[in-house]
Amino acid sequence: MTTYLLANIGTRDVQMDSYDDLPPELVNQKTGMLVPRKAGAYLREKEQFARFASSLRLPMIEKALRLIAPKPDANLRIVLFATDQPESVKEFYRDGDTILFAELIKDLLFERYKATGVSKKQIEIRLTSSNPGDYDQMYEFYTKGLPGIADRTPAPNPVYLLIAGGTPQMNTMLLLIGTEVFGPRAIPLYVSQDRDRARKLDTVRLLYRQALQRNLEVILQAYAYSSALKLLDESAGYFDSEIVRLLRAALEYGIARRNLDLETATLAFDSAITFTRDLRETVASFQQELEDQSEQAKLRETIFLAQIAEQTENWADFLNRLFRFSEGSLQLLAERLGVAWGDAKKRDSYKASWWNSNRALLAGLDLATPEPPANLEDENTARQTNRKNMRAIIAALATEPEHESIRQTLDQLVVVDQPVSLRNDIVHRFTPISRDEVEKHAGMSVADLLSAMRRAYQFAFNQIVPEESPYDSLNRLCADMLKGAR
Repeated sequence: MTTYLLANIGTRDVQMDSYDDLPPELVNQKTGMLVPRKAGAYLREKEQFARFASSLRLPMIEKALRLIAPKPDANLRIVLFATDQPESVKEFYRDGDTILFAELIKDLLFERYKATGVSKKQIEIRLTSSNPGDYDQMYEFYTKGLPGIADRTPAPNPVYLLIAGGTPQMNTMLLLIGTEVFGPRAIPLYVSQDRDRARKLDTVRLLYRQALQRNLEVILQAYAYSSALKLLDESAGYFDSEIVRLLRAALEYGIARRNLDLETATLAFDSAITFTRDLRETVASFQQELEDQSEQAKLRETIFLAQIAEQTENWADFLNRLFRFSEGSLQLLAERLGVAWGDAKKRDSYKASWWNSNRALLAGLDLATPEPPANLEDENTARQTNRKNMRAIIAALATEPEHESIRQTLDQLVVVDQPVSLRNDIVHRFTPISRDEVEKHAGMSVADLLSAMRRAYQFAFNQIVPEESPYDSLNRLCADMLKGAR
């Protein structure tokens, strides 16, 4: 890694204690400062350079060097940004161009520091022919020029941005684009008349942190907690360590909850909750929400995940959530009514003994023969479960008055199932799916489908599912943390 100093060259970057020995046309009578183009050309003449070199002052650059490299050597690189406008520009403005000041500064730095190892090739000059007083043109100048410096080998680090010389437009863009391009490697410097050395500014950290906050907020709006966590880990140094720990815990909570790993999600805040103050009750409530980790609770989570799929326009995932909610609800309702499975975990077939003992009911549904076959294994295929036969069996079993809520659940699941057949188009035909296509097959809006899921859950489990997703609440919590709340 190599230290870099990037400096804008302005009309005050070369000074003398007295201009009495210079031709008067080299000094601006209004400002009392050297005229850069004319004075630079004069002072670079061999005879004049030998005469005046020792009396020339570089108040911007040398104050910066006193801070970053009191004895500049071969490990330092200096890039000077100067102006050289075309002859079509009025003479008054061209006289203010700093190209010859930059050349003069390069010569002076070499003469003064060659003994410590500085060579002329370490000092380069970047010129712009654009108007240095135009923000848009300076934005373009630095946007094109700085990335090439950032990509050099060995990598520039640290990169000092001297924003004291040049026009305000040049300094603004060197700071903004330099911050963007070099990121945490950038260190802005400022020079004041009453200080012998430049001083570091915290501007880059503040700007970069604001940019990170905006980027994280955008990522959170997409509920992309893994991406947000990766960005946070890469940029942790811009935030207070306690805030980072809290944010990491919140993002790990979101990742685990979205993957239905409710146990891991509940534990995510354990190591960080001691750092909370005002947010402690809010964090505790997120943990409390997931104390119930049953399959019923995961069905509720499926509704929230369907909401995320709708908000992010992920229609393949949306259809999968509808399917899983319908299938999972039917399985739990069937178990409530005494249905037994061949494998309680897979639930991919009905238990042979249960099937045989309910043969009359199943035969009435055209699911089984009136008489059992000689070998019950001959019915293995017939005993395989699917949503259609589960729905028929549940409807046939739920005939008592106390089963009213189950029948209401089935009615809502019919609504939920309307667009599910589109899954086959995605899997087998690579058919693109859109909101319009989903709503066309459903015969209703996506919002109505989500409402049907919430009603089905309420009828099935006697619990109300809030319309607001807990992930939206989690995003607000993260936003508060990004602002410094804990």
